[in-house]
Amino acid sequence: MTKRPEPYSATVMAILAVAFCAWALLTLPLQGALVLVVASVLAWSGWMTFSYTRPVRSRKVIAVYLCAVGFQLIHMAEEYTGGFPHEIVELFDSPRDWPMKEFLLVFVFGFGALYFFAGAGALYQIRVSNFFLWWYALGAGLLNGIAHFVFPILKGGYFPGLYTAAGHFVMSGLLIYFLIKENRRLKAAEQEERLLLPAT
Repeated sequence: MTKRPEPYSATVMAILAVAFCAWALLTLPLQGALVLVVASVLAWSGWMTFSYTRPVRSRKVIAVYLCAVGFQLIHMAEEYTGGFPHEIVELFDSPRDWPMKEFLLVFVFGFGALYFFAGAGALYQIRVSNFFLWWYALGAGLLNGIAHFVFPILKGGYFPGLYTAAGHFVMSGLLIYFLIKENRRLKAAEQEERLLLPAT
């Protein structure tokens, strides 16, 4: 039941995550980039701990993930209409601009497509695809939700993304629960298989 361990997926994903973090730190407002760096570290850690050796098999987990991605697009629609990139630059008085075009191309359209490709890959237990399940669960969901409650406190009023931030806690909480439960289920099935193997 467990896929044969191999280091390549983990290495490739680590290199890509480091490259993405470097790009974010060099181009985006620093505070926003730091959220993405922490999200990358959390996602990679969760993936390696729970889903790397035992990629998700349950369609229920993948369905929850895809619903979470759909909610992410709703959340980003609120960010877009509220001018999130401009607002975060203003909030932290960042010397770096964050053009709306770049925000849409990378984080809405680029990541949006990647999320759905990852969902398709997860149906076939592709390890790298499972990274993005944890990216939403711990990064785009949980950490992003926390950040969206901190930003209005710093501003002293509404900040784009606040109204849909609570949904991130619900969706990420459900996804984390099902991902951990799936790991335990696969581990138990694997142990049962090992016990039955000598008898056959």
